[in-house]
Amino acid sequence: MVVSFVTDNLIHFLARNNKDSPDKQLDIFKLIVEKGFRCSYEIVRFNPDNWFRSGIVCFTDIPLRECNEHTSIYGKFGIGVKKSFVKRVGGNPVSYFVDYYPNAGNPDRSIAARGALLHNLKVRNVFFEKVDKYCKAVPGEGLYDKSGNLIVEANDLSLFVNTEIFCSSFYKQMGDLGPARDETADIDLYYKEREWRIIPSALADLAGLTTTDKDDIYIPFDRKDINMIVVPNEQSRMAVTNYLLSLKGSSDSRLNEFGTDLLPVVNYDELHRW
Repeated sequence: MVVSFVTDNLIHFLARNNKDSPDKQLDIFKLIVEKGFRCSYEIVRFNPDNWFRSGIVCFTDIPLRECNEHTSIYGKFGIGVKKSFVKRVGGNPVSYFVDYYPNAGNPDRSIAARGALLHNLKVRNVFFEKVDKYCKAVPGEGLYDKSGNLIVEANDLSLFVNTEIFCSSFYKQMGDLGPARDETADIDLYYKEREWRIIPSALADLAGLTTTDKDDIYIPFDRKDINMIVVPNEQSRMAVTNYLLSLKGSSDSRLNEFGTDLLPVVNYDELHRW
């Protein structure tokens, strides 16, 4: 059975801050093709004072024909990748939580169960922060009981910190209870984005699925991992096509595949005319 709201095409809409500048988006697109998806450092927040930054690459599971609301925020320049690729490099769907504090909105400050998940995520993250601070203050030291017996080895503490960052990075607030982040009068409904994330991990590093350049982490891909390219207008479609054709004959065999086996390049606005 084919269900219209399930797709094998996860779309990474690129360069949100340049969504009205197709030329800048094209430059970023070229960098992505040549180096891979760059993990941008996003804030993962459980309350105003409880947050951390994590390297993240974001995709949407929304079928392309249903992306009007999404593209109004993120722009219309994107790369559609196979879901199998995202899974292979450790990607997972985001787990959304109701961003409602247990006593928020109650005049008597009474506790409401509606915020149970957020409360527990915050408690867990506060403990993680304490362990992280301890590891940084006394590197190489484990935890000991009052008698001086080793309870937790230093390596296990570091592993816990890294594991907590990785797992918590897949959580995101639903966003239906407060103002939008872009300071408009709207309310961000993040759960409607049906987001998938790739978070760099030690396993991905060991498997050779990531590369680094200075402080940046990249997720490289091959031609076979990509379904299509979506662009905002006909000028961008021609520019992307010409760029891909220019890769034919490249000494880099990976890039050469993009030139010899051209990807479909879809003009988003033309798609929605029909």
